[in-house]
Amino acid sequence: MKKLYIFLIISFIITYSIFIFFIDIKIELNIASELMIAGVFFFALFSGFFISRQNDRYSRIIEIIAQRDGLYSSLYRIFGMTPRIQGEMRKTIKTHYEKILETNNWAYNEFNPSTTITELTKSMASLTAKEKKKIDGHSPFDGIWDAIIQLQQNRKKIIAAYNERLLLFQWALICIFAGLVILSFNFLQTDYFFVDVLKIIFGTGVFLVVILIKQLNDLSIFGKNFSNRVANDVLRILDEADLKEFNKKSLR
Repeated sequence: MKKLYIFLIISFIITYSIFIFFIDIKIELNIASELMIAGVFFFALFSGFFISRQNDRYSRIIEIIAQRDGLYSSLYRIFGMTPRIQGEMRKTIKTHYEKILETNNWAYNEFNPSTTITELTKSMASLTAKEKKKIDGHSPFDGIWDAIIQLQQNRKKIIAAYNERLLLFQWALICIFAGLVILSFNFLQTDYFFVDVLKIIFGTGVFLVVILIKQLNDLSIFGKNFSNRVANDVLRILDEADLKEFNKKSLR
């Protein structure tokens, strides 16, 4: 979790504790109960809906990224039968993923000018008759062009899924009902310390739900090392790291 979120959570707990222990809001019990029930119901309704929607988006993006990385890896491996083309593809794909490493942004090439697919297409088009014979008759050859088409479609899918964020009025609904729920816990006055502690725990829980929605919405839930893991996984394939490690173990 980012330091900013940790700071916000600690600040909320301190501020809300002061609010619960030192500020009394006088309101009739029946009104307080109705307001709290209504607030909890609508907050649960909208937050549940938006969490479900954004979680589906998160899962879909993970799937698209896995498909993208798999397509690049498979193209590289398929052209092991034609070393010249494989060498060109290694250079092109490596540049693609090094950009992800440098910027720590898994979607860098989707939202910035990129020549990756163009370069891969050029490499494919430059196959000589002799090189084609090495691949012709192999089932992977039939799907090579399809893989490049899928990469272009994949790029558009990432852009579309990335932009499926909550609208301003949706955030307004979440914040309004979250604020009402957090405020309404203090409507129920009590002299029991333990109950006040429970109010703080419940209020913090509501705040954490809002943070979770925020992380799902801006995809910070991936974590700061997600892009590095994505890039390094493909770069290991390009550098034949697994094969090198296997050969070292075999020589021992």
